[in-house]
Formats: sequence, C-alpha cells, structure tokens
Amino acid sequence: MNYFPAGVALQAEEESAAVVAGSVVAFTDGLNGQQKSDVLNSTLLAQLAANKKFDREKDTDKWYGFYRSVLEQVGWVVPSFSFAKLSVAGSRFTVDRAVIALLQAIATGSELTVAKAAIAALKALPDRDRRVVLFESSSHSEKLGNFQISACGVSARDTVVMKIGAFHFTTSERVTRVLFFSFPRSSTTMFQSRQTMTLNEDVYEQVREAIIRKLGDKADKFIDELEI
Repeated sequence: MNYFPAGVALQAEEESAAVVAGSVVAFTDGLNGQQKSDVLNSTLLAQLAANKKFDREKDTDKWYGFYRSVLEQVGWVVPSFSFAKLSVAGSRFTVDRAVIALLQAIATGSELTVAKAAIAALKALPDRDRRVVLFESSSHSEKLGNFQISACGVSARDTVVMKIGAFHFTTSERVTRVLFFSFPRSSTTMFQSRQTMTLNEDVYEQVREAIIRKLGDKADKFIDELEI
C-alpha cells in the first residue's frame, strides 16, 4: 500500500512543494513520488505526535525533543535541535528573509531555489486559500508560533536529505501571515535552528504502511501541494 499525495508535481521527479501542517517542504527534481510521500508522511506524523504530547507554542524544547524522537524512530538521522536567538537589524523584520539566510548556510543551490520558490508560492496565495489557512492555523496563534521550512534533495549516494530551518517565537503584536508579517524587533523573541537530516529508506520501508494507516485521513487533511 502506497500513499501518494495529490498533485502531479508531487508524484513526479520534478521540483515541487507542499504545506504539511505547520511546515513548508520543498523538493528538488531528484526525488521520486515515493520518496516525497515518505518525507511528507513522516514529518506530518512527527508534528502530530509532538502536538499531542506537548504544547507546540509554549513548550517548544520538549516539543522539538519529541518531534526529533519520532523522526528517529521511523528512520531519520536527526542531530539535536540547538536553537539560537535570531539577531536582526532595523526596528522591524520579516521571517521569510531569515529563513533563506538560515538555509543558505547548509542548502545546495537547487535546494535553496526550491525553498525560495515555495515561500514565494505561499506568499502569492490569498488569505483564504486552504493552504494558507492550513499553514497559519498550524504554525502560530496570535502572539506565539513554531514552524519549519525545509528543502529536500538527494545525495550522491541517492539518500534523501532534508535541510530544515526551525523557528519559534513570542511577540507583542497579533501575527497574521507569519512568514511575511512585520515583526517588531523590540518586543519579539525569536529562536532559530538549522539541521541536515538524512532518511534511512531501508528502515522507513519497514514502517511505511504502519505510518500510512496511523495517519489515515489526516494526510489529506494536513498535506496540500504548493505549485512552484
């Protein structure tokens, strides 16, 4: 039994992207449909499991610890999440720029390209688009948030590699669209972490069907393609 998410680009070896609850995941053209499905399902499972165990916005350290443990159990090799305070210039800032700056340090050129394209695609959508509503409602409340932006590629050994930028914040103003909101620097505390994770597909193959069954209709509910 295989689950392939809706959307032609997600099923083919071409650049593609998706909203996965409180994450945006972008893919280079080197991944096939099965690999993309594995990434989307496993990262959704980790988010939902961590959400159930800990408050995503108020208990972020424990949330990320559990998120990491779920990913490791299904075959991902995940370094520990080490967060540093985001330092910005000016009185206000937007997170989309911080995401790209963070990923630039670890992503390949093609990975960075699809990450930028995914962010631009999300920005171009109207506020009431299902994908916007899904990402915003899953990634933050009015003044607290926790979200991830990832770019996936394939290594020279044909291993799935995910470069992830993770963020959590508190702020004084009511946040609307989190990636493009103008945050007040003086009353915002934002932390960021970047990681390179690899998927052991031999391990994941053993749990793939169990994950699909566990997710059930949640995959359709929380995963939606972004056209890039």
